[in-house]
Amino acid sequence: MLFGKARRLIGGIAVASVLAFAAAAPAHATFEAGLEAYKNGQYSQALDIWRRFAVAGDIRSKKVLGDVYSGKALEAARGSAAPLEEIPVDNVQALVWYTLAAYHDFSAYQLPTADEVNAQILAEGRLTEIRFRMSSRDVDKAEDLIARTFEAGSPYDIYRLGEMYQKGAGLEKDNTKALEMYALAKERGVGEASAAYEFLEPLMNKKEVENALDKVADWQPPLPPEHTGKTRQQEELERLKKELEEIRMADALEAVSDIDVELIQRALNALGYRAGVVDNKLGPSTREAIRRFQYAQVARDRDMSDEEKEAVVTGVLTPRQTVDLFGEAAKAKHPMSQYVYGIMHVRGIGVEQDGQQAVKWLSDAAEQNLAIAHYALGVVYRDGTTGLNEVAPDERKSAFHLARAAALGYKPANDALRRLSFEYTRDIQ
Repeated sequence: MLFGKARRLIGGIAVASVLAFAAAAPAHATFEAGLEAYKNGQYSQALDIWRRFAVAGDIRSKKVLGDVYSGKALEAARGSAAPLEEIPVDNVQALVWYTLAAYHDFSAYQLPTADEVNAQILAEGRLTEIRFRMSSRDVDKAEDLIARTFEAGSPYDIYRLGEMYQKGAGLEKDNTKALEMYALAKERGVGEASAAYEFLEPLMNKKEVENALDKVADWQPPLPPEHTGKTRQQEELERLKKELEEIRMADALEAVSDIDVELIQRALNALGYRAGVVDNKLGPSTREAIRRFQYAQVARDRDMSDEEKEAVVTGVLTPRQTVDLFGEAAKAKHPMSQYVYGIMHVRGIGVEQDGQQAVKWLSDAAEQNLAIAHYALGVVYRDGTTGLNEVAPDERKSAFHLARAAALGYKPANDALRRLSFEYTRDIQ
C-alpha cells in the first residue's frame, strides 16, 4: 500500500476539570505507575494513566504527556526509546499539555513539591521549540483546545485564562478576550477577577469593551467531548470511507508510472530545477533536478527532522511526487504540464476523475496555442467525461477545438474532425 496508517492510541483532550489539583500522594503514585507501564512497553496503558491524572490536575502527568506527544525521550525512563510508530508525534497535543503544565497555578492549592516545580519549568522551556515546529493553523488549533479547557474549568480557571490572554502567556495576547474572561470570573465570585477587570477596562477603547461584554452575554461553557464528538458508528464509517478512498487512489497512482521521462524533464525545467537536455532519459542531470524538487517540497516542513528530509531526496519520483510536480508546473502556466495535468483529471491518473478540472487545465494549455490540448478538449467534448463534475458531450465545442488543433498542425485532429462531421450529419438525417 502506498498509504501508511498512523495509529493514535490516545487522542483529543478532556475539557472538564482538567485544572483541578489532585491529592499529592495518589497523583505521584499513579504517575509512577504510568512510568512503569511505559518502561514495559505498555504505551496505551501509560498514556491512559497519565491522562486521567493530568485531567485531575497532576502537573507531572501533564508535562510527561507533552514529552510523549512531542516525540521526546523520557528522562525518567532512560533506555526506553520514544515509540514513534505506536505514538506518532502530535505537536498540537504536545503544545496543549505543555501549556497546561507551564501555566498551572499552584497558589490556590497546597505548596508544590520540588518535582512539580521542576516539571513546570521544563514544560515552559519546551513551548518555544514546539511552536517553532508548527504551522500557524496547528498553533491556532492547540490554543483553541487550551482555551476551551480553561473555560470548562472552575471560575478561578476562567480568571487564569483571562490573565493568559492579557499577558500573551501561552496564548496570543487579546485584551478583548481577557476582559470577557475577567467579567465571567467576576460574575462567579472570583475577587482577583474584579481587580483585574477594573485595571484592564480603562486601557481599552469603547468598541473593544462592548465586544467583550456582548460575548459575556452569549457565553456558554464548552460541552464535554462525549456531547460534541462523533459516535463510534460515525467514526467507523469515516474510517471505512477513508480506507476505500486510499485504495482507489493507490490504484490511480499506479498509472502515473507510465508517464514519459520527457514530460517530467519539461516540467522540471519549467519550474527552474534544470533537468538539462530533454532526451527522455533518466540521466544524472535529471536525477539531480528531481532531488532539488524533492527537497523543495519538504524544506519548510517544521514537523520533519533533517534526517527525514534527507530520506525524501532520492532522485526518483514517487507517484505522488510526480502528480505534485505536474500540478506545480501547471500552476506555473507551463502549457505542456497543464495538458498533462488535465489528462490526469480526465482519466483519474493520480487524482480524482474530475471533468471540470480537466477542462480547466486543458483550456489553460489551449489558450497558449498548444495543439494537443485543443485536440484533447475536442475529444472531451465529443465523448463527455465520467467521475466528478461530468462534462456533457457538445458537438459544436468539439468541432471548434478539433479545428483549432488541425489548424495548428496536429494531424490526428483532421481525421477526428471528419469523423465528427460524418456522425453529426448522420444524426441530423
